[in-house]
Amino acid sequence: MKDMSLWEKIYFISAWVVAGCLGLALILYAVALRHNGLLAFATVCDAIFMGITGCFALLYLSKWFRHSLVLFIMAWVVAGLALLALILSAAAGQGGTYTVGTLFWHIGFGGFCTLLLLHLSDWFTKAKSG
Repeated sequence: MKDMSLWEKIYFISAWVVAGCLGLALILYAVALRHNGLLAFATVCDAIFMGITGCFALLYLSKWFRHSLVLFIMAWVVAGLALLALILSAAAGQGGTYTVGTLFWHIGFGGFCTLLLLHLSDWFTKAKSG
């Protein structure tokens, strides 16, 4: 950690702050939404995929973690969690407008998180040039 620049140290510390905050959010979401199990689990999946994306992106920016295969795999884990959260949110029966909004949110943000991690993994650039 000595040879990190100031911003790299900030990114590194921020990654662990994000992880801690999302861990607490998981507990609080599960308790607050215990009356609707599907919605609770969908919300937990949302928090997990956002936390994974945030932590790995910040660790990448800090230059502390740059393992391309792990980033590639985590991109697909994020995509799966976003899809699972989308299905569970729709099945939770919160109403038409909420369901449509959830659909667009998961496609948009889940897609962004997946593509961000795929980009950081550099997997497709390596395959193209190699």
